[in-house]
Amino acid sequence: MRLLPAVLTATLLIGSLASAAEQRVRSPDGKLTLIVSDDAGLRYRVELDGKPLLADSVLGLAFSDGTTLGPAAKITDTKKASRKATWDNPLGQRRTVPDRFRELRITLNEGTAPVRTFALVARAYDDGVAFRYDLPEASGLGEFTLKRELTEFRFPADHRAWPGDESGCAENTYFKRKLSEIPRETPQSWRRGQPYCSVLPLLVETPSAYVAVAESDLLDWAGLFLTGTGETAVRAELAPRQDGRGAVVGRVPMVSPWRVVMVGHTAADLVTNDLVATLATPSRVVDTSWVKPGVSAWDAWWTGVNPSQPQYTAVLARGDNRSHREYIDFASEMGWPYQLVDWFWYQHMTDWHKSLFSQPNQPSGDFTQSVPDIDLPGLVAYARAKNVRLFVWGHSLDVQTAGIDKTLGYLASLGVAGVKIDFINSDSQEAVQWCVRVLESAARNHLMVDFHGTYKPTGLARTYPNFVTQEGVLGNEYNKLGGSVTARHTLILPFTRGLLGPMDYTPGGFLNRTQSTFKVTYPAQVMGTRARQLAMTVVYRSPLLVLCDSPANYRGQPGVEFFRGLPTVWDESVVLSAEVGKHLVIARRSGKRWFIAAMNGDDALTMDVSLDALGLKGRDWQLREFADGADPAAPETVVETTRDLGDARTLTLHLSSGGGYAAVIMK
Repeated sequence: MRLLPAVLTATLLIGSLASAAEQRVRSPDGKLTLIVSDDAGLRYRVELDGKPLLADSVLGLAFSDGTTLGPAAKITDTKKASRKATWDNPLGQRRTVPDRFRELRITLNEGTAPVRTFALVARAYDDGVAFRYDLPEASGLGEFTLKRELTEFRFPADHRAWPGDESGCAENTYFKRKLSEIPRETPQSWRRGQPYCSVLPLLVETPSAYVAVAESDLLDWAGLFLTGTGETAVRAELAPRQDGRGAVVGRVPMVSPWRVVMVGHTAADLVTNDLVATLATPSRVVDTSWVKPGVSAWDAWWTGVNPSQPQYTAVLARGDNRSHREYIDFASEMGWPYQLVDWFWYQHMTDWHKSLFSQPNQPSGDFTQSVPDIDLPGLVAYARAKNVRLFVWGHSLDVQTAGIDKTLGYLASLGVAGVKIDFINSDSQEAVQWCVRVLESAARNHLMVDFHGTYKPTGLARTYPNFVTQEGVLGNEYNKLGGSVTARHTLILPFTRGLLGPMDYTPGGFLNRTQSTFKVTYPAQVMGTRARQLAMTVVYRSPLLVLCDSPANYRGQPGVEFFRGLPTVWDESVVLSAEVGKHLVIARRSGKRWFIAAMNGDDALTMDVSLDALGLKGRDWQLREFADGADPAAPETVVETTRDLGDARTLTLHLSSGGGYAAVIMK
């Protein structure tokens, strides 16, 4: 990845502004305006087309020594800049990403003896606004401990919203409620005594737009949550440090992550918003030619166990050489480049439920010693002969205690392609710093990384392109744990978690059931139709696409051919129709092929979808469809059709309850 040269950059220094109480920065298209004022403490508001989108909202930081920045701040100087550029994203939902904004850097003074100088950097893009706190040497803070952030997001009215429920690893649902109904206190025992922490993003529907609150460029700070106020505002809540020293320990100069407000006039406008990645630090990895996206087989869907349910202990607790060879063989047959060797493959693995910081004196796992049923070097060689490479799993605590560089260096020496590192379960400052260290070491060893049990995306995949995917989502594995992966949940994800970045949802379950017939079984069933599981592979973007089911369930089955030659990164993405929780139809282009995917909610749906936005020229286009069957009681049915598109530029889709549709349009 590289930042393309800016077409236009302009900087204007405005002198001392002793009497200035309000400063504005407007988006390049003139529709969005971010306004910062100091007449009642440091505050901001946002307007869309001249009308309030966010009302006056508090800004500021509070430190452990009693220092606060913001409540009495005064604007003393401003500096304007703009950019009209693009950046290249070979691992995203569009290859060329706009980077057009106007920026206002506002210098502020607080206090008299001593005077604390700090800055707020504000940007306005056509599809959102963002701001961050800048703590320079002139602030006089030196080494500091940040206790909390005062930032709030106040809306003009009590709008409908979809906050993310509490979760230590962003494996949460999003339930519709009014802003005033977002809790202020936690119901969760794991955060007892702490404020309620809603996982980002927060999706809000206003009369004029859909808004999503997020963060970007989280590299050395505490992760951001939101908590309710009982009013139309939500306020920032930072993840506490593991050592109990507030939220952030640092030394100036230092900047906070970006606080991001993504904006779309419609729900469809919001789905392909790339602002979180665009705001992130550009790639720190000079050579990324070895980073190869693609599809992976994965045997843990069948052989994994829910350790909290003893009745399933008879099921294999891990894969073995035989099962992994079977999955490697199938990956080779399908043209997939990867197989994932999941947990329990090495000796002395940390207990599955431990997190990175829960047991600092935990004995180390030994990655050089496979369990008796696994010959990792032999599997690497077997896979290589089949033109397949391996990803291997590791518990974060085992990686830490064995040594990050030692562990990743050893695995790289075996010839594995990447690592899946699990059970981080935090976005404290220490956890964020740890993830960055892992990515840096992995890049030195030419290893790709898939973080599981981790916090939501914050643009880190742009900074380290070897970070090819992550969990941070309540995904398909929860079909093993209960009935939370409903049609509603899976259709809200594209408008919430999906806005933030790559998502290792592990789609592709072929034991398809209706919501009323679904049961927790081993092997695992999934809710909704098979065509829906096909559609997820396009809707849920992930450069490393891990498909969850077994060769026995895939071979010769209707729909499996959609997975052959399936891209995992895209040149262009267009939302054709969308309504939160109701339906989504999206088209993504790879080269000269367009992939169409549709998902709907609980209600069956018939709809006409125009393809005009795809710019298809001529009549020589072929459509290969994978659609729901006519019988809603038979969700495993897939109707496959191949036909010439001709002059037709409208598709009529018939979606069952919890249904889906997947298609390829090619010359």
